[in-house]
Order: sequence, then structure tokens, then C-alpha cells
Amino acid sequence: MVLLAEEDKTLHVYAAVGIGVVCLVIGVPLWWKTTDVYRVSLPYSDIDQLAQYKIQYGVDVTVISFDEQMVDADLAALSKHLMDSLDRNPTPGDISSRYRTNVKEKTTQESSLLSSSTSVSDLDAKLNEVYKQDHNHYYVILLPQTSQLKVKAPVIGLNRNIFFTKEEKDIKQLADQIGQTLKEVVVRERSVLKAYEAAKGSRDQKPDKERMRTVRSHPGYDITFTLVNSQPDIIDAQWDIQHAVHAYLEPLTKRLKKYAAINVQSQVLYFTQMMTKPKTDKEKNEHYYTTKELPLIINPIEANLGSPASNNPELNFLVYVPTRDEHPLHIRDDTGMNLASNAFLSPRWGGIYICNIPSPPQNASLPVRPSIDMKKVMEIFLFQLRLLFNLLYQGSTSVDLIPVGNTVVAEWELDGWLRSHCVENLATATATLQSLAQLLGQISNIVINDDIGQEVQSAVQSIKESYQLLKEGFLEKAFLASREAIISSEKAFFDPSLLELLYFPEDQKFAIYIPLFLPISFPVFSSLFKAFKWFRETKGLTKAKQE
Repeated sequence: MVLLAEEDKTLHVYAAVGIGVVCLVIGVPLWWKTTDVYRVSLPYSDIDQLAQYKIQYGVDVTVISFDEQMVDADLAALSKHLMDSLDRNPTPGDISSRYRTNVKEKTTQESSLLSSSTSVSDLDAKLNEVYKQDHNHYYVILLPQTSQLKVKAPVIGLNRNIFFTKEEKDIKQLADQIGQTLKEVVVRERSVLKAYEAAKGSRDQKPDKERMRTVRSHPGYDITFTLVNSQPDIIDAQWDIQHAVHAYLEPLTKRLKKYAAINVQSQVLYFTQMMTKPKTDKEKNEHYYTTKELPLIINPIEANLGSPASNNPELNFLVYVPTRDEHPLHIRDDTGMNLASNAFLSPRWGGIYICNIPSPPQNASLPVRPSIDMKKVMEIFLFQLRLLFNLLYQGSTSVDLIPVGNTVVAEWELDGWLRSHCVENLATATATLQSLAQLLGQISNIVINDDIGQEVQSAVQSIKESYQLLKEGFLEKAFLASREAIISSEKAFFDPSLLELLYFPEDQKFAIYIPLFLPISFPVFSSLFKAFKWFRETKGLTKAKQE
């Protein structure tokens, strides 16, 4: 009886130990593995290194002298002084420029181009045909004083040619003038720095009209043209917006098609008026808005605008036809003068043009259907669009620009747009990846699937590639790589799978698992404790018998 009881007790002990071993050695690891979230490995070290990168963009400059009075020694001195001028006052911070210059005399072919050109714009076009000028490579043309094409101030063509005439300046003054024109007008170093700091979120930035007005870089934009007929029962204005977009806006959309998708649509609003009543000038028998009242106009009328279902930034351009009681309606500046354009621009939103159509006589058959002058409308809107895209130079350096005309955007303006948006994309993509890495590092139970890992890897690789291409001067390829970087980084950051377990933190896990495992763990640990105690007593008795 005593022996049987001892065997039963031993059997119970080993059974308790077996259950404990199964629960602790097999059950706990199995539970841990099956409840673990899938997290693909991300290049955290590479993402941290991206913040240490310094952006350097290369610019190629070729100076061609048509002035026979400049000998080889003058060209060598010009090359030295030009490099000194371009390297002077470097851009502060994590971004800098690197100029590569080449000063040479004209060739026979170039000399014949000058003699056969009738104007500076003609020479600009012929030089572009000969050189097939690439992005980011600029040609400084030094015209002789005896040429009929000589210029007083620097002239920048539609392509990538800048025309100077030496006149009485010495070599150093000429080099300084060329350097200043390149840095401030053509390359626009300050604009590039502003775009970079805005995307990086620098707190040291001062309020700046250009930065606040310019639309942020994005792979696509939505442009909506709206005709607001306030009294269609009296004046039912007509507009041929389809032909106007094809004739005036399409050259721009085609030129930017490779870099950004621009979607254009139009609409007509009826019986929509300005909620803010204009002031009345009884002496001139007209109505007007002051510049202080313009911000109050947009919000009420914006509520009636239809917006596309898109993540792209939207730009609105409105043609407002005043009512008979408001006619004529003008916009006055701070001096009380009527604006010639009778239009105003809202930063990062668009613009409004007030079209004063003469009111019909009292005995006229209503409604009258006048046609709007679309040439004037599109000229105003294209000017505003160039401001919003930061294509228009508005600096203090005195230069003459050949009008863009139907081309809408000059080649050197496009380079500036690509350069600013490239550094902006790099700063934005880097900040997005750093925020994502910080989020995933702090919350360990967010699932990181393979798609997110691939997008992060692609973004990191595209950023590194864009840095190198920008440094070497391949501006277009650098921009395209930076665009891929920002697309991939935002896809990873806004992936819906990241939100599935975001609101299931560790404390909620314990709240769920403790009521489940606590009742089981008490008898298991109690049995293991009794087994440990039995082994200890058995070992003590055995030791005592041996003694």
C-alpha cells in the first residue's frame, strides 16, 4: 500500500512536469510565433544616412566669344574671374551649386550663324538647332560691339542662350555680370534654396511671397476653368473654352507631360454671385472691390465649385460675369486705381478674372448671348499659372527676356522648374521615409508587408540615384528619379495595411490574453512548484540514507 501510494505520487509529479514542459517549452513559443506580426526587413541604416546627405547640383556653362578684340589672354582671364564669381557667396546650408565652365572662341560655323541672323531671337533659335542644347547646359554668347545684334542689358533667349556685349567693361566686370545673371536669373539659386527649405520644414524661414504663392511639387495637377454667369436670364455669356485650352494651354501641358500629368476640365455656374457686395463710386458710375476685400470673395464662391475626386493639387481659374446692377465691376489697388487686368491671383489656389460685358439696353430681347474674348482671358490665366508654377522670373537683376509667346515656357525656365522641384522632392521623400521608419520603430505590432518593403527600397534607391545624377548635372534624369522616390515613399507611408493593427497596442494584448491564460497558468505553476518541492524532498531523503 505504501509502495503503491509512492508510485502514484511519483506518477503525478512526472505528469505535472510533463504538462509544464509542454506548456512552457512548446506552447509558449508556438503561441508567440503564431501571434507575431509579419514585418519585412527595412533599410533603417540607409534611411538614417539620407539625412546626412548634402545636395549639390551641377551646372554646365559654355562661354562663346564672338568679339575679335578678345585675345587668348582675355579669354583665360575671363575663365578665371568667372569661376571666382560663380564660387563666390555659396548657398548656405545643406545645398550648394557646382559650376563647370568652358570659355572658347567662335568657330567658323558659329560666325556664319551670327552674320545670317536678323535678330537676337533668330540667333537664339539657330544656336539651339546647331547644339541641340541639353537640360542644364547654358551658352553665354559674347556679341561684338560692332554687331547689329549687340545688346545693352543681358538678353536671355527662349532656349539656353544668354547674350552679352562687352562694351567698355573690363574682364572682371564682365565675369561678375555673367556670374550674377547665371546665379540669380537662370539657375535661380535662391528659389532652389527656398523650395528645399520649405519641403524640409525649416523653422528659420522668413515669410516669402514666392514660396507661399508657388504650388508644391506633385506628380499631377488638376486645372479647372469655370465661367460664372451670375444672371444668365439677362446676360448668358458664351465661351469657347475647348478651343482656348487647345490653342493656349496645350503647349504647356505637352511640354510638362513627361514630368507632371496636368488634367484640364471646365464648367459653367449659373445664378452664382459674389457674396461680398462691391463698393460704389457714384462719380464714375462704377463698382469696385479693394485689395483688402479680395480674400473675402473666394471662400463663398469656392463652395459652389465642383472638385474632381483626385489627390492632385487643384487650381481654379474663374471668369466672373457681373450682374446688371454690378456693372461695371473693377478691382482697385491701394492707390485707388483700377487694375488693367481686372484680375487677381490667390496663392496656391488660382485666379479670378472679372469680365465686364456691357449690359443690354432696356428694350433688348433677353437673354443676350455675347462671346467672351478668350485670348485676353487665357493671357491672364497663363500669366497667373506661370506665377503659381514659379516659371516667371521676378528678381531684381536687370535683364531682358525674349517673350515666350505661344511656347508658354522657355527652356531655361523649365530647367529652373525641374531643379527646384527635384530638390523639393528629395527633401520631401527623405522626410517621409524618416517619419515612416520612426513610426514603425515605435509601434512594433504594425504589419510591414512585402509591398511596403519594396516601395521603401525603391524610394531609397531612387533618392541615392537622384543625388548622384543632380551632382553630375543630369537634371532631367535626376528629377525623374526624385519623382519616383516621392511616389514610392508616399505609397509606403499611406499604405492601408499599416492601419490594420495600429489601434491594437501592447496593453490591449495583455487585457485579452490575461483572462485566457491566467486560469490555466495557476494550476500549471502550482503543480510545477509541488513537483519541484517533491524532487527536493526526495533528494534530501536519498542523501540522508546514504549518510
